[in-house]
Amino acid sequence: MTTSFGQMDTLQSVLKPRIGLGTGVLTYYGEVQNYQIGFTPTINRIAGSIYINAPLSKSFNLEFSTMYGKIGANERGLTRNLNFESRIRSGTVMLNYNFYPLFNGIRPKFTPLIGIGFTSFEFLSKTDLYDANGNMYYYWNDGSIMSLPQNDPNASTAIRLQRDYVYETDLREQNYDSLGKYREQSFAIPITIGGEWHLTPRVDFRLSTTLNYTFTDLIDNISPAGTGVRQGDKKKDYYMYTSASISYDLKFSFGNGDGYKNFDAQIENDEFDNVDKDQDGVIDALDYCPKTPLEAIVDEFGCPIDTDKDGVADYFDEEPDTPIGNYVDEYGVTITEDEFRRRAELFNDSTGVLHDFDEDIKEVGFRDSEGRLIPAKHAHDENTIKSYVVIIGKEHKSITANELHKYLGYNEFNTIEKGDTIYYVLGEYQTIEEAVAAKTGLENNGVDVEVIGKTNHDGSDYREIDDKVIDKVEKVNIENGTDIPTFDKPEQVFRVQVGAFKNKIDANKLYPNMSSLVYATGEDGITRYYTGNFDNYDDAEAYRKTLAKNGYDKAFVVAYEDQERVTLKEAGVNLPNGYDEDKELSTFVEPRNNDNTNTTDDNATTNSSVNMSKVKYRVLLGKFDGAIPVETIDIYMSIGGIRPVKNDDGTTSYYSRNVESESEAKDLINDYKSYGISDLKVIYEYEGQYYTKEEFLKLNK
Repeated sequence: MTTSFGQMDTLQSVLKPRIGLGTGVLTYYGEVQNYQIGFTPTINRIAGSIYINAPLSKSFNLEFSTMYGKIGANERGLTRNLNFESRIRSGTVMLNYNFYPLFNGIRPKFTPLIGIGFTSFEFLSKTDLYDANGNMYYYWNDGSIMSLPQNDPNASTAIRLQRDYVYETDLREQNYDSLGKYREQSFAIPITIGGEWHLTPRVDFRLSTTLNYTFTDLIDNISPAGTGVRQGDKKKDYYMYTSASISYDLKFSFGNGDGYKNFDAQIENDEFDNVDKDQDGVIDALDYCPKTPLEAIVDEFGCPIDTDKDGVADYFDEEPDTPIGNYVDEYGVTITEDEFRRRAELFNDSTGVLHDFDEDIKEVGFRDSEGRLIPAKHAHDENTIKSYVVIIGKEHKSITANELHKYLGYNEFNTIEKGDTIYYVLGEYQTIEEAVAAKTGLENNGVDVEVIGKTNHDGSDYREIDDKVIDKVEKVNIENGTDIPTFDKPEQVFRVQVGAFKNKIDANKLYPNMSSLVYATGEDGITRYYTGNFDNYDDAEAYRKTLAKNGYDKAFVVAYEDQERVTLKEAGVNLPNGYDEDKELSTFVEPRNNDNTNTTDDNATTNSSVNMSKVKYRVLLGKFDGAIPVETIDIYMSIGGIRPVKNDDGTTSYYSRNVESESEAKDLINDYKSYGISDLKVIYEYEGQYYTKEEFLKLNK
């Protein structure tokens, strides 16, 4: 996927000309064959075109094109037999509209387009009057073509002819209707409708139809000036060009091969450089709102979009569909009549009856994205407010009980209750960049992330982050080389099950102040509650004993390995006498999965101390020192799941998502070559380190 507007790159807002080549058919509409009533496909002729276009804005493209082809028609009847073929050469300037407002800044795989313009064209019309031997055609009433007129005295000696369809006679030179040397050039108004498929960040495929309304009635040489069978009407001739085309971004390499720069970005004036400090997709020189939060989707001027026009930008609006005319508070939420009344009373009260007077204390600090004050002395504490969560599901929605039990094997798994909704989350984060990076890391591990959520100002619920924002932040993360969490499956996780209930309970009342309380409802309808998160049995057992002293005497320790519930015996715990594994198995909800095989490459040996089940395979896509080229970011966004890794020498390596075998990695390489990337390598990932195949084999020995 690429996030550019038409042919405009969102991170530069500069013109990117494209050149396109097309081919198709020309179709004639005029008096010959009576404007194709009862459409005759054989009237079509082949044509070709070339065009260059560039965006004037995110919605409009200006296109210059030239086209060469032929149009023609053949009419046979009892009273009239006419034919012609005309060579058409045209030059057109067209204004195309790409429906940008429908897509709100994110370039989809397909975009429709319409356009209108102005065309100047030349035509050279000829007719077929003679066969290859120079015999003139005469059409008889029986439909035959003969060498003499039907009423000629020597008609009995006429021979039958076959048309050779060679248009040898210039119609203007015949001067049938006394029009003289009329001008074989005219103008037309072209109207286009079509669509573009964005095949790669640099290549587009287009299907379109352009109807050219001309200012002449002489392309077919039939007009109101004629008489008899040559009598025409007052309508102008017109023609249609239906085509398929491929276009390509014009980009050139500069310097010593250390990356690419856009052809049109070489702007001499320093004030129009490509710096975009707030990374909103509009360069600073054109940005009316130069300090836009990364979370905001902006318009063409770089200012946050406010869809419901309530005065609060979408990224900060907690009521995104406020009816027009409603008064809202600073969070975009409608102010009720009761709230208006309360605020008016507070504003007019100077007695302190309705409210208490607070002591005014000045405090220096920082404000987070929600405007909350973080005192300077706590600005870097670990307890800084974490506003973002990665949500993998909600209670009774989109996630199965078995999946929940699988996620219990993640250290970061938690359940959070907001109002009437229970959210299942895998991590809480301070910034949107961290949350999006975590989402990428989890999806690389096969976790289906439902949404990234952000807390409301009062902490009562989460509001979903728009997918367009996530795409934008993911692109910024790639550009900045933001580290992607590995989310490696912990070898073992121990939790304490404190209860199981058939009916709904008030968990806060039954388990007050219990830290890390998570719960999941199984297929048997029983909700099980777990607390604690330990990497060894002894700590979990010590915590269980503490809970038992506080009245939770039925609590017991459960174990997970590689995100699968296992018995304590299978976890290698040194258990006391009397332990009953069958009894523990009766507490299992999810089905057992004993298939622990791992697919590895045939060439990789397993006779070593390396645990091959922990080996993952990636593809090294590129390595950069400093800024990554814009077009490379587009390609990486199209690929998806990219992991940037900082190297000790200050460079950044970019890896693909992980797969389970070397053969799968080689398949990825074949896919990535279609993006124009070269020098791709299979990389072995083991315990957070990255190795080439040669390096890994040495390690394995």
